[in-house]
Amino acid sequence: MSVSKHIESLRLAMKKHNIDIYLVITSDPHLSEYLPDYWKVRQWLSGFSGSQGTLIITQEYAFLWADGRYWIQAEVELKGSNIKLQKQDTNNTYIKWIESNILPNQTLATDFRVLPLFILNDLQNKLNNNNNIIHKDLISELWLDRPSLPTSPIYEHIISPHSRKEKLDSIREKMKYYGVSHHLIATLDDIAWICNLRGSDVPYNPVFLSFLLISLDNVILFVEKSKISCELIHKLQIDNITIKQYDDIEYILDNLKDKQVLLDPTKMNANIANIVKKNNVIIENDNPTQLLKACKSKEEINHIREAMIHDGIALCNFFAWLEESLESKQIISELDIEEKLTYFRSKSPLYISNSFGTIAGFNANGAQPHYSATKNRFSYIKGDGLLLIDSGGQYTKGTTDITRVIPIGKPSKEQKRDYTLVLKAHIALSSSIFPLDIPMPLLDSITRASLWKEQIDYMHGTGHGVGYFLNVHEGPQIISYFTQPLAKTKAKVGMLSSIEPGIYRAGKWGVRLENLVVNQMVNDPKEKDFGEFLYFETLTLCPFEISCIDCSLLTNDEKEWLNTYHKKVFNELINELDGKAKKWLEKKIIFI
Repeated sequence: MSVSKHIESLRLAMKKHNIDIYLVITSDPHLSEYLPDYWKVRQWLSGFSGSQGTLIITQEYAFLWADGRYWIQAEVELKGSNIKLQKQDTNNTYIKWIESNILPNQTLATDFRVLPLFILNDLQNKLNNNNNIIHKDLISELWLDRPSLPTSPIYEHIISPHSRKEKLDSIREKMKYYGVSHHLIATLDDIAWICNLRGSDVPYNPVFLSFLLISLDNVILFVEKSKISCELIHKLQIDNITIKQYDDIEYILDNLKDKQVLLDPTKMNANIANIVKKNNVIIENDNPTQLLKACKSKEEINHIREAMIHDGIALCNFFAWLEESLESKQIISELDIEEKLTYFRSKSPLYISNSFGTIAGFNANGAQPHYSATKNRFSYIKGDGLLLIDSGGQYTKGTTDITRVIPIGKPSKEQKRDYTLVLKAHIALSSSIFPLDIPMPLLDSITRASLWKEQIDYMHGTGHGVGYFLNVHEGPQIISYFTQPLAKTKAKVGMLSSIEPGIYRAGKWGVRLENLVVNQMVNDPKEKDFGEFLYFETLTLCPFEISCIDCSLLTNDEKEWLNTYHKKVFNELINELDGKAKKWLEKKIIFI
């Protein structure tokens, strides 16, 4: 069935149920970034395959809201669908559209199972009391060949410096502080971290479909029991964690009465929250887990350093292969990039999977920040230009995420300028020192200053948090001036983040340069009267492309940073390499 037929069937169902506006967000019951195929409703309805986006359907209109990362991609994928792209920014959001266009007594429906509680709260606050906002799943009766939910096995993550008991003790201290008897969690990375378990139910993230209910005395893990071995169930029971079926969550919560329940409105779906609310008092606040898992311990950081060495070895082997293949005139496409990167990463005994779908964009495709080559839409890597490669791996000792841009043929003067300006922005933040507890969104201006000076900007954040063998995108920290500097975004020791500024010239090329860094304390302060300060330790190990740099645009301090970084890459990797990969690294480590 085509996209237009899907929309037509939905409109018929809307008429049948007296629904005026149907809202479809990109989500699942756990508000995950990457969704199991079963929950890819927005993609099934619209044909748009981006990882974010919101669809609104009325009898007259069909709109898709997407942010600046996806505008080019969305225009291509929506062509011929009669779905109009709405270029999402602070002035144009789907909530503002609903607020301005819904008429008195009209009904807005959406599936509360995948709707964040805070969005429901926002809609209820902004809409007229005459409007109905109802929970309605119209998709299940229409999507006849819908994929089934995943059933991948769950396993224990033994490379964790903290036991389940230690983590639960820390969470319960916070529960006592908030004065609650129970804490309900739906986010899969939080649950995996607390339980020291991992799975593969969600693409790229080593997590499993589940809910977790923590009381001051016990814990219930709601999960498909067939995924867990008897031995692992016994281990969990020793830690006073009881296993219930995944689908038992609503029944158990329906029978929970007269309790004070802590839940995070940004990380809990509205359906579950409404069930809890019927007979209990909800205390809305951040999941304590968020900050606990964001601040990596010294042992975890050491493990991540080891994972970075494994990733660096894979990257050197990959780039040596790519350079040799292009020099020998082999036909290489963007599709070949992910296959080969996966091959070289998988040689590591620590490797589990990729941490996200590889972005390999040549020339104009690189101007789409979240471009994804498909069998129906890809480019061959030939002629002159820039190839942007954003990739990462899940290792048992850490999660990696790196972007590099390499020249194909000879880079032009304009391309070298863009590359160098992005490198300057990258170095500016990487070399900065900043106060402990500063909201990290405020650091974004440091990165962008050299680009703003040239009246250049990019429409995505500069950095996101990264998990410890968990989600490649992890809060609460974020480096983005698009984000409010909230208390939960304050800089703490041990936070692992990306730094990834970029320049994107539509129809021409894109440049993005990304490393992962960890917040470290300045241990030898110049001053002692102005509080404590942090710096970024760069963990990623892969050289930048000297042939793309216009050295005349770099200051002496920037050159010193680059030389110091390249020396570190060389010292960490050279004895781990042999053959072509070793020769490639020796050739690429050039000091300026």
